[in-house]
Amino acid sequence: MYQVMAQTVLRTIIVEDELGGRNALKAILKNFEEITLIGEASNAIEAKELISELKPDLLLLDIEMPFKNGFDLLSDIPDRTFDVIFTTAYNSYAIKAIKFSAIDYLLKPVDPEELADAIARVFEKKKHNSYQPQLQIENLLDNLKSINKQNFKLSLPTSEGTLFIPIEDIVRCESDANYTRFFFKDGTKPVVVSKTLKEFEELLNDYGFCRVHNSHMINLKFIRRYIRGEGGIVVMLDGTEVEVSRRKKEIFQKALEKETGFI
Repeated sequence: MYQVMAQTVLRTIIVEDELGGRNALKAILKNFEEITLIGEASNAIEAKELISELKPDLLLLDIEMPFKNGFDLLSDIPDRTFDVIFTTAYNSYAIKAIKFSAIDYLLKPVDPEELADAIARVFEKKKHNSYQPQLQIENLLDNLKSINKQNFKLSLPTSEGTLFIPIEDIVRCESDANYTRFFFKDGTKPVVVSKTLKEFEELLNDYGFCRVHNSHMINLKFIRRYIRGEGGIVVMLDGTEVEVSRRKKEIFQKALEKETGFI
């Protein structure tokens, strides 16, 4: 029996086109006291009818399905008051968009421990009165529509609610133990998020950001100048001086050359 330590139960629907996949998930879910399985669907049409009728709290949603995929299903539902955990057999093109929206996904075959962690995160989100799964799903669908991935918006869950920030507006990120502080180009108040800088480094590394120090990651587009030294100092457009560690110097210089053509 897997313990998520939740005080409520999630009424759950499985959406999976393969019978074997549905049966595998059902077998795993029997070990979760916090989950009540209220329905299952083999395609998006069946799922839409079930969701309308049963009003679930959680969808375990396959991405790749015939005719309409999991994203098409979400687009067809106007009132998305449920949480989603995606399941997929592939490390698909959409994984980045899913991660940017702070929605969980699991690779098949689904690992019970990973599912337990994902369910625990759903309950953690629900502790906050300001949490609205509708907004995260909308952000995901908007990101998927973006032709230019630089237009992706990053979901930043804070104590005051979730913000959806265009990545091109982020100047730099600063580590604070298990938290990350975000600074923005418009000079608004920094935002603190309860995730490590390493988690955001993995997300933003391909989008013009560079980890220049154990405590700092910067958007290369916002560099004013680079002062050389043992590691050096980066002066950002907002006047902030950020230390480049000696260990990160070569990585930073290569990233800067790739982004700007200069070093």
